Amino acid sequence: MRRVTGLHLAAVLSLLCPARVCQAAADEIGGQGDISSDTIVAGVQYGTPPSGKGKADSHGCTWVPAGEAGTFEEGVVDHRVVNGVEQRLFLRACPGSNQGVWVSQVSAAKLASNGASLVTERLPQPSLGSAPTTTDGVVKVAMWLWTDADQYQPVSVFAWVPTPTGIVWARTTATPVRLEFDPGEPGGAPTSCAGPGQVWEPSIGDEAASDCMYIYQHSSEIADGGRFGASWSIVWSISWRSNVSVGQNLGEYATTTDQDVTVREIQAIIVG
Repeated sequence: MRRVTGLHLAAVLSLLCPARVCQAAADEIGGQGDISSDTIVAGVQYGTPPSGKGKADSHGCTWVPAGEAGTFEEGVVDHRVVNGVEQRLFLRACPGSNQGVWVSQVSAAKLASNGASLVTERLPQPSLGSAPTTTDGVVKVAMWLWTDADQYQPVSVFAWVPTPTGIVWARTTATPVRLEFDPGEPGGAPTSCAGPGQVWEPSIGDEAASDCMYIYQHSSEIADGGRFGASWSIVWSISWRSNVSVGQNLGEYATTTDQDVTVREIQAIIVG
């Protein structure tokens, strides 16, 4: 089998994929078992895929099947199976350099799975806005709840690989579907609301209602440390689509922020 370059595998992975997914790229090819240390092996690519076969990727590189690249001699081996995973040899032609690269031929579902791992890493931990504030809660007084609207936005990742017939890509997207607030008080059921909630402003007044609010029934004096251990979550629906498959829903995922809440009981004073 012809060797096409002299770069070490580890250097290649650091060049072709983000550091946090390089191990996934190595796993993608089924382990390093019989892979020569001076052969370039590329894992799954991330970022905007090329628009079609022979088109440049986000690095300005094109991926040409070895059998169609004039730089390889006739009869070069351009197909192999490593630990049960099919690989194809490509010429990665970039500004200023050409390299032979073995690329694992993986399914759209596997690309989506890799993309989902990266998507969940990018989801924000929700900020918590409340009125009254979390240090000034009052028993039987509705607490408005909201999160930063900029955090309540879809997050997507493209994962792709070149194949002899063109690019196969999967776009995995996490879409926020609801907020959940667990008040942390005894008997207090979590409340949920669609959307990021409405920011309370003084002009709204104290009697207005919000679709996203909670009413504490107990003073936090009953809790250890005098505070309730509340939590605030954005629940995301994760799904994917592909240029070669209809895709599917991968279920829900939550990002959560813990928040202590102090709630006081105001005693009425009767005069007269």
